[in-house]
Amino acid sequence: MKSEQKALSFNILVNIFVSLVKIIGGILGNTFTLVIDGIYTISDMVTDVIAIMGIKIGRKRANKNHPYGYGKIFYVVELFMGILALLVGAFVIYVSFQIDYEKPPIGIVFLIIGLVFLKLISAKNLLAVGMRKKSELLIVSSYESRMEAFSSLGLVIIVILSQFIAKIDMIGGIVIAVFLIWQAIREIKQNIDYLIGITYEDEKIKEKVKKIVDKYRVIDMVDQVLIRDGPYYQLILTLKVKKDITVKSMLRVQNKIKKELKAKAWGLKFIEFRLV
Repeated sequence: MKSEQKALSFNILVNIFVSLVKIIGGILGNTFTLVIDGIYTISDMVTDVIAIMGIKIGRKRANKNHPYGYGKIFYVVELFMGILALLVGAFVIYVSFQIDYEKPPIGIVFLIIGLVFLKLISAKNLLAVGMRKKSELLIVSSYESRMEAFSSLGLVIIVILSQFIAKIDMIGGIVIAVFLIWQAIREIKQNIDYLIGITYEDEKIKEKVKKIVDKYRVIDMVDQVLIRDGPYYQLILTLKVKKDITVKSMLRVQNKIKKELKAKAWGLKFIEFRLV
């Protein structure tokens, strides 16, 4: 837990520094695209903050009022941030047509390359910790950071082309804004699906679950459904009784299965049984 939070906290600090340098450098160097890319970096930073919230809040124990825990708070916050990013992207496109563009200094190219290297170092650290801790949140955050770093390399081309045609800077800003809008729409749709309760296909987990259930010869597994609940899964097992057994014996079998499944590091926290 601590190593996950440290990796995310380091990435947040890197994003704060990178976004400030981009925004200030873009304003001083008359580079609209660099300012917008700084805003995009802030959105990446917000993703890391949400990831920390997901680790802290999403792992709170279930209780009487919240029998399936607090994992979905992660999706609520991400849905809100997706809507906010959509509005920011639309505002950027509007502003891009109101600016008088000038030729930016060529030295900004070296600034951009330095920031890209810094982002890649942070993304590598996130991935290393994520793989070691088997944390999907860190791995996803790492890929997003790396993608954002490589996309920043496009700024180098824009700055060079802007030496000849100043309005290329406007095109670069609009392209980043459109990408931000596209990403926001994707996140909004994805998090609405998760809040509604979309199934999650993981054949490896399902195969392992089947092996455990098959050990108990008094039942057959008819079906199993995985549902994402923040950093955890909800597992719904449909079972068929092979022969006549008492209710007490059946409950004992279910408790054994539940205990064994929860003991595995597969993230199966909420397990429900249905008998047919």
